[in-house]
Amino acid sequence: MVMHKTYEFVCPMPAQIVSARIEALLSKEGVRYSAANLSVVSTRTPIAILGIQRRLYSRSNWVGVNPFTFVSGVEVKCEQDNSGLTRVTLRVNRFRAFLWTAFWIACSFLAAHNIPEPGGSILVIVVGCAAWLGIVSFLGGYLVKKEIVDHLKDQ
Repeated sequence: MVMHKTYEFVCPMPAQIVSARIEALLSKEGVRYSAANLSVVSTRTPIAILGIQRRLYSRSNWVGVNPFTFVSGVEVKCEQDNSGLTRVTLRVNRFRAFLWTAFWIACSFLAAHNIPEPGGSILVIVVGCAAWLGIVSFLGGYLVKKEIVDHLKDQ
């Protein structure tokens, strides 16, 4: 399903350490979670509606935005294999990103209402594509994964 995006990657650390580092990252970014049996499931992600809210911003990535405010949930499962590597499966629920995209498309429809054709149609298409790529694909997918992978590499 498009609403959920799954990533898999391998980490050279033991599964217990990987799980603990992911828990630390989620705590730092304001995500509430439950952890058991080497899996971490978010129970609540931070919501930021206004641009002045502190939880919208982060110093953990080059964009300066907390990507967890754009997703509805995160599930991380760690599995230790025989070679000592840990296989990490990350599943991101992007429902909130879809809502933000729908909001921006609705706003573009309102703005395009008084623009003559084909300008109004072009505006809606451009805003829709930009919202999809920026919010759903980048913030709601790639940046969440990158922040987790970078946090596992750092320490």
